[in-house]
Amino acid sequence: MPIYYVKSDSDNQFPDKETTPVLEPADGLRAVNIPTTSVQYFTRYWWMYAFKSDDSQEVTAPGNLPNLDIDYLQGLIDQQGKQIDQQTKNIESLQTENKSLKSANELTQQGLMEAVDYLSSQLTPASTTTGTGSTATSTAAPASSAASGS
Repeated sequence: MPIYYVKSDSDNQFPDKETTPVLEPADGLRAVNIPTTSVQYFTRYWWMYAFKSDDSQEVTAPGNLPNLDIDYLQGLIDQQGKQIDQQTKNIESLQTENKSLKSANELTQQGLMEAVDYLSSQLTPASTTTGTGSTATSTAAPASSAASGS
């Protein structure tokens, strides 16, 4: 919030119309807090704004100019509206990315299940059972006995 310095009129009620507001403090000048959104109005019509009290740094607007408090609040509302719009865009973007990730996850799961099914179909049983409950044994001759026969 900018601070302007003005000279008070003889009744200490309004800024003196003969002196313009300045941004640097000086002897005989009074500080006035002006909302950033209201600077244009104040710098054009500074002599029309009344001080709220003898020692206040705040001024009130006459009936034909916008109230500085309302103007300041409107600026805050506008700023918050922009923040809400940006957050809404961020949320929508995140929702879109979430949908894409879910879709990719589903495709990955489907691919893994197909791979497991395929690999399962390619496996042969390691052993077979007979009707008596004993396991079948291999009939192949050991490699050492096959080599000795030559």
